[in-house]
Amino acid sequence: MSSVSGLPAMVLPWAPARVRERVKAISEAIPIESPDQLFEYLSHATELAIRTYEKSASLYAGANVLTSYSIRLSSPELSSRPTLGLPGEKFPAGAGLLDALEIAATDAVRTVMNASFADVRMPTATMANLAVLVALTEPGDTIAALPEPAGGHVSHRSGAPRIRGLRVATLPYDYQKFDVDLDALPAFLEKETPRLLILGGSIMLRAHNVPAISRIARHHGVRVLYDASHVAGLIAGGRFQKPLEEGADVLTFSTYKSFGGPAGGVICTNDVELAEELSTVAYPTLTANYDASRLGPLAMAASELLAHGAEYADKCIAHARSLGQYLTEEGLSVVGRSQGFTDTHHLALDVREFGGGHLASEKLATAGMIVSPSLLPTSNDEKKWHGLRIGTQELTRRGLSEAGYRRLAQLMACVLNDGIELSDAAASVANLFE
Repeated sequence: MSSVSGLPAMVLPWAPARVRERVKAISEAIPIESPDQLFEYLSHATELAIRTYEKSASLYAGANVLTSYSIRLSSPELSSRPTLGLPGEKFPAGAGLLDALEIAATDAVRTVMNASFADVRMPTATMANLAVLVALTEPGDTIAALPEPAGGHVSHRSGAPRIRGLRVATLPYDYQKFDVDLDALPAFLEKETPRLLILGGSIMLRAHNVPAISRIARHHGVRVLYDASHVAGLIAGGRFQKPLEEGADVLTFSTYKSFGGPAGGVICTNDVELAEELSTVAYPTLTANYDASRLGPLAMAASELLAHGAEYADKCIAHARSLGQYLTEEGLSVVGRSQGFTDTHHLALDVREFGGGHLASEKLATAGMIVSPSLLPTSNDEKKWHGLRIGTQELTRRGLSEAGYRRLAQLMACVLNDGIELSDAAASVANLFE
């Protein structure tokens, strides 16, 4: 509460009622005017969040846990240390103390992603995508992105393009193959004349045909960005596809999710001229200082993927396929059943009969199973969040057994069909991690 300052209570008048109520309830209980009391309050909140996650089954595709090496190298005292520019010419004087961390992270990331150049300074993949847009387009240009149901991300379709002043044209998509419609692509590019074509998305069940797409794009003078935010760990493990080798000009990704490092973003390319342009966009155009405390953990995440990434990626994919089979056996509708469900760690579950993705995900979260609502990657007509998106990357890293995935499928079906008390389901989920 802000009573001492005389400010009114914290409120977000533009937000929905449930948001306003949540903010009001929590803000009224937070003792921000007493550092000692606030420390106790936040210590309890932090501990509660950590312990709850430990007892939950996170199948959310946008999360992961750090390895012990990365945790041991997490150094919050470095987060407020400026490190502007490139190693060897850092500003201010003395910032070169952090060069070893930056060079290690950069070299480990570019090596595991098989790229000549990498920039690890972006705070998010959305910022990395914006950097690519700044480097490769001009305001008023058109870019081409996947349809939203096919995984077209906000940083491809609205947020970053809007900041850059770009028009977005929706790529023709084949929902049977879960990929760009190659037959329709040439005419689309001729008509829309985009400067950039963006692949990769927030849900990926299959690899893109990057060689064919890139070949067609080059014929029309179009550059290709592959956003690997969700599949970077599989690419690093050599078990998915190799976008840069297959023809993409530039690759971006989130450094957590399947990659398993701390939060952040990366840009990779094999094009030296593009790498130089991206470097100047990263600094000083879009960033000045950045959080150096994430560099050590990021270097370790990349190094561990170099050593064990193939095994990790294999397990992520195998667990997703087996979970898809178990969910099907429990009577749930999993997208792509006739095609083996998935070639990645993602699954898409049709839950419209259970009230849709938002209602289903909230019920499952109360029962200790964390998933996210999603549009189904089945049709351009999908406007409502009828699905759930599932990812196995975190539970794979936590070592959940095959029997554990079978049990989760049973519990998910019971919860969605109202066949078990939510508290009982949560207790059963917690037992899987004891």
